[in-house]
Amino acid sequence: MAAPGGSRVRFAKTTLFGSISTLLLDSPCVHMSQTIADSNQTPNDETLVVVVPCYNEEANVEQTVQAIRSVASELPLKVDVLLIDDGSLDGTKTKITSLCNTYGYSAMYNEENRGVGWSLMEAYKRIDKDHWVTIMPGDNEIEFASIKGFVAMRDDFDLILGYLQNPVIRPLGRRLFSVAYMRTVQVLYGFSFRYLNGMKLFRARVFQGVDVEASGHAFNSELIAKAILRDPALRIGEAPFVARGRAAGNSKAIRPSAVAQSVLEVGRGWRSVAQYRERVTRGD
Repeated sequence: MAAPGGSRVRFAKTTLFGSISTLLLDSPCVHMSQTIADSNQTPNDETLVVVVPCYNEEANVEQTVQAIRSVASELPLKVDVLLIDDGSLDGTKTKITSLCNTYGYSAMYNEENRGVGWSLMEAYKRIDKDHWVTIMPGDNEIEFASIKGFVAMRDDFDLILGYLQNPVIRPLGRRLFSVAYMRTVQVLYGFSFRYLNGMKLFRARVFQGVDVEASGHAFNSELIAKAILRDPALRIGEAPFVARGRAAGNSKAIRPSAVAQSVLEVGRGWRSVAQYRERVTRGD
């Protein structure tokens, strides 16, 4: 199936025989694989799907998965993993395929780089609407154990946004960029949230059906703004998470080209939200 822009996307799931079967992304929903850890739950218990987006993360993705596995058995939910290769140019795809074969996880492969926003929105569409979802970037920069605090709050909120508990771990340039970005979106959307692009926990239905035009990390502000416009009663909380810094490679977030692109995408998202607001106001 051809994806928007002419690229192709494949969704794969490891079978019981260890081979990879390819499914088209127009299937009605993701059939998630077996749970990571058996915590004696019944089939009706809650499920947490950990989505792991990767772009050129060959050196980090296996450590990311091991970090998830080390915490999964301590959570009061069944845990599954969906690994995404966003058209990587290194050996990320091979690593993901190996991890799926080993642990029975699901995977999504973009044949070209589509960006984290597009990849995540495609993943959300194919997760059961009642499942809990969290994002764990394949760079292994976030301490996955932080999810415990989010899970403990889940009964009171539909969406829990994370804020960085130890910002000193980030280089000065990245912290300045984060502050500038947050101040901008707070003004544009009236947000009081402390952070948007960190760990989060939400029911899949919170974002399903929302169309987003911005790409990169700018898609988060547009996505959250539209979700609030669609459902003003959305219960949103905040919780801290801990970052460890990248063990390998460099952050792509503050490269000059990435910063310039972020500015353009924030503006693009804001215009889209303004149009959406008009439709909501008119009752369209």
